[in-house]
Amino acid sequence: MKKTLLLSFMALATMGSAQILVTESFENATYPGFVVSGGYADAQGTTFGTYISGACDGTVSIGAEAYGSSVANRTINLIYTKPASITANGKKIDISFSYSTSPFDATSSIGGTITTAYSTDGGTTYLPVGSPVTLTSAAQACATFTGTIPESANVNGNFMLRIQTVGTSGTAYDFYSFIDNVKIKQEVTALPACTTISSPVSGATGVSVRPQISWAATAGAEFYKIKIGTTSGASNVYTGITTGTSFTPPSTEVLPQNTLLYVSVTPTNAIGDATGCPEISFTTGANPYTPYCGSLVSKLGVYPISNVVLSNMTNASSATANTGDGHENFTSKVATVTRGTSYPITLTGTGVTTNRFGFTVFIDWNQNGSFADAGEAYFVTSDFAGSTGNTVTVNKTIAVPATAALGNTRMRVKYQFNSSTTSVRAELSSPCTDLSQGQAEDYTITVQKNVLGTSEVNADNKAISLYPNPFKDIVNISDIKDVKSIVVTDVSGRQVKTMKSSTEINLSDLSAGLYLVSLHMEDGTVRTLKAIKK
Repeated sequence: MKKTLLLSFMALATMGSAQILVTESFENATYPGFVVSGGYADAQGTTFGTYISGACDGTVSIGAEAYGSSVANRTINLIYTKPASITANGKKIDISFSYSTSPFDATSSIGGTITTAYSTDGGTTYLPVGSPVTLTSAAQACATFTGTIPESANVNGNFMLRIQTVGTSGTAYDFYSFIDNVKIKQEVTALPACTTISSPVSGATGVSVRPQISWAATAGAEFYKIKIGTTSGASNVYTGITTGTSFTPPSTEVLPQNTLLYVSVTPTNAIGDATGCPEISFTTGANPYTPYCGSLVSKLGVYPISNVVLSNMTNASSATANTGDGHENFTSKVATVTRGTSYPITLTGTGVTTNRFGFTVFIDWNQNGSFADAGEAYFVTSDFAGSTGNTVTVNKTIAVPATAALGNTRMRVKYQFNSSTTSVRAELSSPCTDLSQGQAEDYTITVQKNVLGTSEVNADNKAISLYPNPFKDIVNISDIKDVKSIVVTDVSGRQVKTMKSSTEINLSDLSAGLYLVSLHMEDGTVRTLKAIKK
């Protein structure tokens, strides 16, 4: 894992802190201190209607619809209320956030204002912060508002911040308003105290290579500096900074497996770093996804893949939402395919009412440990299926390249909510991007050569044959040198028998017909021969 710098924006819960410090980008399932009221409130993803695409920070914004056919002054409030555990210090407060607007559809328009105000009396009275934003008829993507509450306001007690969208009356004014990356920062007055890492527990073993490292919020901290190294005090594995109280390594930069690691978290603010902060150590376990990126997480909820059918492999798994992991390892499930052949694939997932979901399949045909090569991604289009009875099923076709490397390779299936009919979310188009509402599953595909007939030439230029052929009950293999296992399938691709290497195969329990006998070699290649039972 290379050394990197990550700026992760999430809510900063400053329990017992000496000032108000909040950075919220709505990336998690809950938004401490924030409430949306009015309009149609919902957590939205990267696509807003059909006009604005892309959250301003991360993959999620908080939004609402200013709707109503002829209702004047349609109002949406996003309100932050300071918890009682936070002690404001009376200093000035800087406010900033991003905002986006989008018409509901082609017949709608945008009109109105976004105003920012604060209250210190429980919301009875609000005072303005900065100037109102006038919304025009054109959609806006990720514009920025900034404002300051002066020190003369002496914010010490109750504090609320209100971001209010007011829509213009009229039948055509029906639009979305989205807010992202809200920052409320009160000036600090002293160095922060140290924090305590709560997870993983120091000395733990078998820790995930992508753990959530968590710690307690500490007084006066604006950011937290993270160091991870293979020796005490080192940062050769990772160094970064975050505003939150937890950190999970990126899916492409997981921690080294089976390694003793040292971790420290140092609170910091505009004055400087906390001093003398302790570190913990833990030992990671194995990574089932290596050398591929993962494991992936589904940040806003797991909507699972419940069935995958490809060639001779069928895998049914839980269809219950939010009960499994965001990424499941099914590499023990093997689908056997042949070069230059196309196979139907059926993919089923758990949906929500009539919402659209999409599937993407990634297959590492050249076996180089990456899904990023040309021709290794399938169905990355705007062809998404809506839920039917809370189930999403698509039927597609996988074409195996004639040049695919022989032997075992990796297949990854990703499933993700996708509200738009015209654009594809990054969670679907990238094999390594975490999901927001969906799931990923990994499988093994065994690629074999085209069937050549009743015999095939091995590496020593000796013909491998089956005899007698046709046969009655027993068929023999002329040469089993370097054969690891034998798989027999019928002409439909259904696996009917699996066995260890042997010169003799008993197929007396099979019906008459044509069968494919696949010899799985020690070097990972597969030799397939035809056998006819009388």
